[in-house]
Amino acid sequence: MHMQSLTGAWQFRQADAPQLGAPKRGVEEWLPATVPGGAHTDLLALGLIPDPFVGDNERRVQWAAEADWEYRTQFAVGPELLRQAQIWLVCDGLDTLATVSLNGHELGHAANMFRQYRWDVKSLLKAEGNELRIDFESVVRHVTQKQAVRNLPGVPQAIPGGPHVRKAPCQFGWDWGPQLPPVGIWKDIRLEGFSSRLSEVHLRQFHANGVVRVEVRLAVENWTSGLSAVLQVTAPEGAAHTASTALASATDNVLALEIENPQLWWPNGWGDQPLYHVQVQLHRSGALADDRHPLDERTYQLGLRTIELRQEPDEWGRSFTFV
Repeated sequence: MHMQSLTGAWQFRQADAPQLGAPKRGVEEWLPATVPGGAHTDLLALGLIPDPFVGDNERRVQWAAEADWEYRTQFAVGPELLRQAQIWLVCDGLDTLATVSLNGHELGHAANMFRQYRWDVKSLLKAEGNELRIDFESVVRHVTQKQAVRNLPGVPQAIPGGPHVRKAPCQFGWDWGPQLPPVGIWKDIRLEGFSSRLSEVHLRQFHANGVVRVEVRLAVENWTSGLSAVLQVTAPEGAAHTASTALASATDNVLALEIENPQLWWPNGWGDQPLYHVQVQLHRSGALADDRHPLDERTYQLGLRTIELRQEPDEWGRSFTFV
């Protein structure tokens, strides 16, 4: 997989008419922004709002969350990435109500700060002069309108209406926190290009007779033929075990390794916490020896342990213990 980060230096501006309390100058024009980040942190960095955590400044910056904001960046795309069969724009965190456009074409909408959004952008990209734009609608105005239609109870110290949107409730205010709902690109944003990729990787472990079987079930998105997968499990001291298989379908592919004399993971205070390194790679068949160029790769840290919910009769009814 080929990836290009789109984080770093962006531009932003206020999209709607200046709100009461907003600076008279400097917000309507395009200004420097940093991604990941948000309107409050960008305004603070430019000296356009006071520190909202000092004194009663929280009240003086309420306008920032009541405004709509626009973010944009320009970028080029290298030839190696452009050659990939599939190219996706991946947004790990958009906070919260957003419309995403690339080179003047609307890709879609976001309405959940907690989930990842992906759009196919292969046909829209060019080598130079790409512009990515993300327009954010005021969540405060949105929930206020929803609350007027259907009143949903919330925290007394919070901006009313928070339950109407998929956004961290504490951002609307709490008895321990301010009313400062952020708006912006709060996680990684990037381009991902690939001909085939690992769409799902599910690790499981089975313990029996002092041996641990590490099993990987995987699914792929495939735009080429003849794929193989490689599983490598490396012990804490560096010893590595490898298994490989040709993939017969896009789903239900299984690789497994048996680890003898496993180093078990224990909760704090009960023993050590050794971790095994697990690497899953996707290759074109016949290219397994060329580990430098996998089509896709996932890595994990794995503690070898069993876990069970033990419920046994006791004087109160049944126990509830994780073992």
